[in-house]
Amino acid sequence: MNLYNGYQDYLNRHEWLIFHHHNEAISYRFFGKGEKTILMLLGSSMFSSDAYYKLLEGLESDYQIITIQYPKASITISMIVQLLKDLLSYLSVSPVYVLGASHGGGLAQAFAKEEKNLVKGLILYNTLTKTKNMNAHSKEIIVQVLEAIEQLKELRKIMPLFQIKEALLSQIEEVLIDKNDIELFESLISEFNEEDEKLQMELIKDLLINYEFEQDDFNYLDQRVMVLYGHDDDPFGGTELIESLAQVLTNPTLEFIEADRFSLVLDPSEMIKKIKEFIK
Repeated sequence: MNLYNGYQDYLNRHEWLIFHHHNEAISYRFFGKGEKTILMLLGSSMFSSDAYYKLLEGLESDYQIITIQYPKASITISMIVQLLKDLLSYLSVSPVYVLGASHGGGLAQAFAKEEKNLVKGLILYNTLTKTKNMNAHSKEIIVQVLEAIEQLKELRKIMPLFQIKEALLSQIEEVLIDKNDIELFESLISEFNEEDEKLQMELIKDLLINYEFEQDDFNYLDQRVMVLYGHDDDPFGGTELIESLAQVLTNPTLEFIEADRFSLVLDPSEMIKKIKEFIK
């Protein structure tokens, strides 16, 4: 079964469910076996959480898995945190391990800060953060990220999103061993649009403007946070902000994995191994 067919098989076996609460709604999947539950806040660049179906399938025999679909309408981190809190109550599962990647990692940090009684452990992969006592260089990076977000609208007039998609596909093709695997990436990238990009940027902006983390926020997770990082050349902070994140955590486990956001779609076996070692 090639990558795209495996993806379609995953979608057919894991249906989206809708959780309605007051005037808001969130789409989620809830599947898997085991006594422990992982809330997966995935998504990176133009890839949805479903892009990482091999990661999810590799964990579902040992854990219950919750994934969400980020709302299409404009929404704040605070609103998503509340929806997640209500969703976990509705599903009668807590506390949970929270895995956050990229901008989902920022959301995971906010959730862990606000809902301490619901979080048993935290796993973060190539994410960004803003802390109270970060150094001058890290603060400057935050400023640059926010400036880039503000300039994006004008940039898209010069370089439309379809050109970015074409460049990304060319980059992916260069690293693929089996050229048939490009079909999945073509499908994922074709579904990503300007509204999706705007939502991602708004969530990152919300995080960097309205959230400032300190050690007291995560003391309760002493030795229960794992920070994963790989080869991704992340334009939103990179290793500098990962170092700032590690400094605000209490005795975190830091793990390098031989991966980037492309190879994690193709073969997430190393990440699966690290997660299972962490959540015993």
